[in-house]
Amino acid sequence: MIKRKVSMKQAKDALKLIRRSPYQALAAALAMSLTFFVSSIFILLIIGGQIVLNYIEQRPQVIAFFKDDTNESRILEISKEVESSGLTKEVKYVSKEEALAIYKERNKDEPLLLESVTADFLPASIDISVNRAQDIDEITKLVKDKPEVERIITPENLIEQLVKWTRTIRIGGIAFVSTLTGVSFLIIIMVVGMRIALRRDEISIMSLVGATRWYIARPFFIEGALYGLIGASIAVFLTFSLLLFYSPNIQEFLGPIQIFPVPPLFFLYLWLGEVAAAIVIGVLGAAIALYRYLKIR
Repeated sequence: MIKRKVSMKQAKDALKLIRRSPYQALAAALAMSLTFFVSSIFILLIIGGQIVLNYIEQRPQVIAFFKDDTNESRILEISKEVESSGLTKEVKYVSKEEALAIYKERNKDEPLLLESVTADFLPASIDISVNRAQDIDEITKLVKDKPEVERIITPENLIEQLVKWTRTIRIGGIAFVSTLTGVSFLIIIMVVGMRIALRRDEISIMSLVGATRWYIARPFFIEGALYGLIGASIAVFLTFSLLLFYSPNIQEFLGPIQIFPVPPLFFLYLWLGEVAAAIVIGVLGAAIALYRYLKIR
């Protein structure tokens, strides 16, 4: 009971410290908010980019169209040869009749495009899904060497660009967030250091009457943790609000790639992770400021 009363008193002391210099506290909280808001945006971009990449990789990455005089048995032989390479997830044969059905489905709202179109106008093909984006080039070369193949369609450049884009965001995010984290860390040290300087006489008196270093330091640790808690909470709230507002536009842009709605648990885990990281930063910043002061004393 006594320990609980002491903890409550020190928590109140930490709040008093914040109220005495609200602008310093605001600067520290905003720095933490900016750091973790940017972190949240980069996390969402990385996850979203990976979802888009996975979606595209699950589609047929290589489509080989055959000449009209190629019989079905020969196409099936080529399909089995492609499957035996071990580089594919699936190889699907699309006959002329199936190609016509797909064509009609895609252009059902354009009756002019459906007039006079028969199965004879469309080529048979095989749709190939590869295991990895890096395998597209090898599969393309394997199919392209067949004299029966008339044309090949492959989104290789698109996948390569997505992989590069995701990697660039990841590297850039780490660098940018690390810089902001360093700035927030320094601001916490500076703000807590100023608090300690303002209470120098009070701390000296407390030491003289037998107060332990932990008793003296605890309100500053609580203050640093509060900056982290407030900053991370504001960041996640802003991220959730912006995503909720712009999600219809983003989903319309992505088309068939289904990302929304984002599960509420994702934001809960994001908030818990960022709060934990922010509290660690706040407490470490306070610890460094206290260590410097106590060491000087």
